[in-house]
Amino acid sequence: MVLMSGKKFKEIAEKLGVEVEFEEVEPAKIKLDPRARWKCMFGCESYGMPSCPPNVPDFEECERFVRAYRRAYLFRFKVKSKEDVRRAQEFMLEAELSLKKPFAFATFPGSCMLCNECSGRCSRVRPSLSALCVDASSLAVKDEMVALLFVD
Repeated sequence: MVLMSGKKFKEIAEKLGVEVEFEEVEPAKIKLDPRARWKCMFGCESYGMPSCPPNVPDFEECERFVRAYRRAYLFRFKVKSKEDVRRAQEFMLEAELSLKKPFAFATFPGSCMLCNECSGRCSRVRPSLSALCVDASSLAVKDEMVALLFVD
């Protein structure tokens, strides 16, 4: 699965012009912390958007969600502009669809930037790691934006 998915991910990245590295991770080892959500609530201009607090499940539900998965991929994006972030989010959606798994679910690097004007909930919006209470620092984040793709 890793080799086949890896090939698909590389093809999608090339098509979208995205600089990304990825690795498989165990969701059971992903650290969740309610303080990540507090960073969204106080200090992020996207607070209140459809994929952001308070429009996302509470901490306990986020924990149940993450722990329901046995496998995930961590993606590390090199971004220099908002357009790079938007392309990274498009990448995450295409990567999710490419797996053809009923419960595959992508997160976004940062808050949703797919549309110029947000019209509310849509089928393409996904939460950021902070909105899911994921402690990104536990994923050894350096100078990149990160996202997770939960597989099964």
